[in-house]
Amino acid sequence: MSDAIQIRDPIHTFISLDAEQAKIVDTPIFQRLRNIKQLALASLVYPGALHTRFEHSLGVFHVACEMLRRLGLEDDTDARAVRLAALLHDLGHGPFSHVSEQSLNMFADRNSLPADQKNEKIHELITANLIRRDKTIIKVVGEDIVETVVRLLNNWDGDPVMQAIISGPLDADKLDYLLRDSYFCGVAYGRFDSAQLLRSFRCDNRQLLLERSGMTAFEQYALAKYYITQNVYRHKGRLITDEMITRAIALGIRVDKIPAMEKLYRFDGSESFYENYVQWQDARFLTEFSGKKAREGKCKQILVRLMERRLFKRVYSVDLDKFPTEIKAELSRYTETPENLKMRMRIERGVADVLSSTFGMGKVDPDWVIFKCVRSKPIRDLALNGGAVLINDGEKPVPIEECSRFLRAVGIDGAGGGVDVEVYAPVEWKNHARRDGVCERLEKQVSDAIEAGVKEEVTDHDSI
Repeated sequence: MSDAIQIRDPIHTFISLDAEQAKIVDTPIFQRLRNIKQLALASLVYPGALHTRFEHSLGVFHVACEMLRRLGLEDDTDARAVRLAALLHDLGHGPFSHVSEQSLNMFADRNSLPADQKNEKIHELITANLIRRDKTIIKVVGEDIVETVVRLLNNWDGDPVMQAIISGPLDADKLDYLLRDSYFCGVAYGRFDSAQLLRSFRCDNRQLLLERSGMTAFEQYALAKYYITQNVYRHKGRLITDEMITRAIALGIRVDKIPAMEKLYRFDGSESFYENYVQWQDARFLTEFSGKKAREGKCKQILVRLMERRLFKRVYSVDLDKFPTEIKAELSRYTETPENLKMRMRIERGVADVLSSTFGMGKVDPDWVIFKCVRSKPIRDLALNGGAVLINDGEKPVPIEECSRFLRAVGIDGAGGGVDVEVYAPVEWKNHARRDGVCERLEKQVSDAIEAGVKEEVTDHDSI
């Protein structure tokens, strides 16, 4: 039987768990998170980035507990559920964390899902149902609390302040991962004055408010999110490793026809899907699909390149604003969904032809050319995360933008935001000087290939 424990943590020093929470941490489904890295293969760029969803989940739990304490809500009716929601919020992650989400959304069998779930994000459905289905979790906390936890993570209709702790501009998740990712990547970009920010939290009329004394800490937090996004999450090496995994999965399903790969990512909501899904994590994925006994094919070839750190290179990166108006309009709507697969494949075939003639390396396989629209949110939007941060200003709370000159300034013209159109391919550079020269010569030809692919797709669509 688990007792109350304290766990050492490099970010929060000590994380305290009571007996119930310790039992949850000891469950096999939670321990699985030890083997899923927080930032996928970012360690190929930042060698220290080996931290996992396990310690991040503990950190989010700790921050949520601290927020409840600061807000005077420790004994609130829903406080227990908030703590558990923070602890369990990442339970549904697949191999390589967020990298699996795109593949789950791409290959899900949505026709088999109930009508109210057909448009839901698959990883959110998985998290909710893993919590609901795990007999050990139900035994420890009870079915009623389980349902409250699921509602907190998805469709909460209770106190706004409880929702704000779990999901919002200043939720416990963000207050942990910025500091944790910064620490393990060995960078200073994600650091901010978390103590002052937490100290300035207030609860009024069941809303999360910020005292004016915390405004500078929030501005620092906003810049921290922007800088770590640009320098870690959007680092070209990190983007390339993520895209190589995603492409390996797609080729494993569509081309190599690997049954285990399809079974892992073809979500249908069945009991057998969940039973199989929880058996997978990073190490098993790499062993089964890139190891000696793995099926030979394109999927294995890409994964072996990753293991040997023979990464694809970025051969093209152009601001979306440089494209003609009609092309820009189409690409601004582009998302990596099944509906856009044909257009992406057309673009990649055209770019492959350009690379074949430029590098003299024979026919370049279009499956090994990756087209990507890299979106960066403006600083203000990234900080507010689609929500509102309210300042405690006497009688009536006011949006922080009305008080912060900094946020008003960066809100002008969407500062920091934009879209870069990029292409990654398995080329080799003799040196940086040659790389820059080749990329400069390629730019016009690749742009033409992208425009041609978009126009073909529009023409075909209009003729239907």
